[in-house]
Amino acid sequence: MKKLLLLLPFLFLFLIQCGTREDELNNDQYIGTWNWKATRNPSGNIVDSPDLSGIARKLTISENSHYKIAENDVVKHEGTYSIQKGTTSTDHTEKTFIVFSNYGEKIIVNIDATNLSLKDDDYAELTHYYEK
Repeated sequence: MKKLLLLLPFLFLFLIQCGTREDELNNDQYIGTWNWKATRNPSGNIVDSPDLSGIARKLTISENSHYKIAENDVVKHEGTYSIQKGTTSTDHTEKTFIVFSNYGEKIIVNIDATNLSLKDDDYAELTHYYEK
């Protein structure tokens, strides 16, 4: 009986951890139209933005696993996407990725109700900032 009582906290923690991992891969928070605001380098300096480039980029993510990227209202890329865990090619740590069928993959740096940050998985490490 004592062994069972000792195992209960570990079982509880295991169940909580499993639920958290599934939540990270849920695509509900990604659904919507995201407007590109800026691209920054690792030092935080803006290297590109709609004001600098004249490009208004929109990333539309739908609940049926489809995405569309339009620049100045012209669709440039579209296809399917998935949210996955993977290992980065730069520092070899596990991160959450959004994988686009016709646009490569990006590391998800941050997501909340109005902000999305996606980072290139290469040595330039540019981070692209979007708002809903």
